[in-house]
Amino acid sequence: MARPVGLRGRIPQSRLRPACGERSGGVLRRRLSGERGAASVELAIAFPVVLLLVMTLLQAGLWFYARSVALGAAQEGAREGRVQPASTARAQSATEGFLDQTAQDLLTGRDVTVTGSPTSIEVTVTGTSLSLFPGLAGWSVTQTAVGPVERPTP
Repeated sequence: MARPVGLRGRIPQSRLRPACGERSGGVLRRRLSGERGAASVELAIAFPVVLLLVMTLLQAGLWFYARSVALGAAQEGAREGRVQPASTARAQSATEGFLDQTAQDLLTGRDVTVTGSPTSIEVTVTGTSLSLFPGLAGWSVTQTAVGPVERPTP
């Protein structure tokens, strides 16, 4: 049987595609067999990096929250200490009470420093934020609030 002139030198499409029941991709399968388990290795390398990134972001969030709580405690102490008659002891007590209620385990190794002058009260809260990484200390936190002492005017 003679081929039509237009198809000379070309392979018919039916020969390029396997029939429905035939197995396809034998060559492709042999080529990819060397890459078996590559996704597992990639995941084993990438997962710890992603986990470290997520944990660092959570640690940063805890640090920002600890800073916020320390600033709130310092502001509360300054607010209480500047009320007439001004008292550094009252400022210290108010700051400690705020920290006891709000920052139970969040702010460890905390220290409250209150200094007063006839015109102002300054409260400084220092400590260390909670750490998510075992064996490593949290990040340092220092917040200060200053307020003028109230003076009644005639």
